Amino acid sequence: MGNDNNNNKAPSLKINKNFVVCVFGSQRHFPFEELNYFDFSSSSSSSSSSRDMILQYINALNASTKWRVILASKSPRRQEILKNLGIEFDVVSSTFEENFSKEGLKPEEYACKTAREKANEVFTRTKDEQQRGKGDKLIVISADTVVESVGGTILEKPRNIGDARAMMKRHSNSSHKVHTGVCIAYNTNTNNIEAAELKHFSETTIVNFAEIEPKEVEAFLSTNEWTDKAGGYGIQGYASSFVKGIEGDYFNVVGFPVHAFSRELKIILDEIGLESM
Repeated sequence: MGNDNNNNKAPSLKINKNFVVCVFGSQRHFPFEELNYFDFSSSSSSSSSSRDMILQYINALNASTKWRVILASKSPRRQEILKNLGIEFDVVSSTFEENFSKEGLKPEEYACKTAREKANEVFTRTKDEQQRGKGDKLIVISADTVVESVGGTILEKPRNIGDARAMMKRHSNSSHKVHTGVCIAYNTNTNNIEAAELKHFSETTIVNFAEIEPKEVEAFLSTNEWTDKAGGYGIQGYASSFVKGIEGDYFNVVGFPVHAFSRELKIILDEIGLESM
């Protein structure tokens, strides 16, 4: 950035019934009816709020010789979000094959079922190792994200570039829903390492895409960012330029609804009697 004096001015916000003007060196005008797309609290504030919900437990959980926390996901995005909460954890990828039928399941139900299977598989596989290692209690966290396109079609990770191209054409000039199912498998004080209590929930965010020109689709596909992402894109990457706005939790679109997770984890930590600060 240059040393233009205008760049040193604090940003200001003016609102009237017709438009919003954001001033930071230059002006941008937005129709007032589009205000619902804007969340005036930053994503970092949302993350901080979630961290505050469980902050009083984190030191005790990390210092515990009894509890071991496992993230059943190799996703670097989920790992980063969980690290930002201050939770210490091991990564154990699930070997569950996501090949069960979607028939009769809503997209959010499908995501929750997949997350449950992932958590249960990792819990079962690691319980013998746990008995020989740190303490005798496990908390296994898993998640699965799917995109629900127009007509209720479930979009998972594209199988190839042709699949990704078709997904991006579906997203163009339309809205879709992003569902993330989360499961937390853990031991209560009344059961043992052999049995897991499974608690799951889902979070939904609506994503509104602008019209994407064919050349833009091809340019996006050339980045290979579509690989290994539900719906064929990541909102935190190149595809962010296509997003007009969202309704709901941004982190849910990234792949892990941090606020809802913090709320549910707090309930579980209360239940198992972990002492807070």
